Amino acid sequence: MSIIKAAKCEVEIQEQTNPDAAAKYMVILSYEPEGLQSKEIISVVMTNTVPFLKHTRDLGDKIVNAKDN
Repeated sequence: MSIIKAAKCEVEIQEQTNPDAAAKYMVILSYEPEGLQSKEIISVVMTNTVPFLKHTRDLGDKIVNAKDN
């Protein structure tokens, strides 16, 4: 697993409408490197299950759901 420090990070959830698509949803993780004006794709995940985003917060001694704190 790579750890990347980025200027910007984007998570795109794309619903596929073509009946011949490999899966119903495509999730694309991309970033803009620090000091550069380019968009780099890190990974693409295909799934037939609706994707969801999980937002957490590191409190130092524990990780919690950001919506609760």
